[in-house]
Amino acid sequence: MGRIEESMASEALGLREASPSNVRASDDYVQTLALILGYDDKNRIPLRCSPSGVIATASPYLADVVHLTGVGANDAIQGDSVVCTELLVMAHPDNADKIWVRTRKAATVNNALPLDGGDIVGFTVANLRELHGLVVADGDKLIVGYTV
Repeated sequence: MGRIEESMASEALGLREASPSNVRASDDYVQTLALILGYDDKNRIPLRCSPSGVIATASPYLADVVHLTGVGANDAIQGDSVVCTELLVMAHPDNADKIWVRTRKAATVNNALPLDGGDIVGFTVANLRELHGLVVADGDKLIVGYTV
């Protein structure tokens, strides 16, 4: 069992200086605490997470933006093979009809999200190729920004 010799005081956590110092803590506790706190050289900062336990992080920089254009009515489109982490998908504001989008399998009107012109949705992926769309009107576009 280790001892916490550094101050555990944290305004964000509502912790005051432990007394006496040199608090005994189990190795499991110390390891868990280290995993859920950030440190900015001065303060310990609790990391935020979603209700399901996913830790919130900053998004990486935008790598590129591509436009995917449908050719003909009800054209199935798919992203190119590009390693990426997140997608910001937008139906072009001038589109004539909906574009249906989803990840990992072909998009249809029965299994995908509908985007009207200007609508936006985000996805977490490992490759741009995971993005699938169904372009209802000939020439309508999907604008995709991705991060790496």
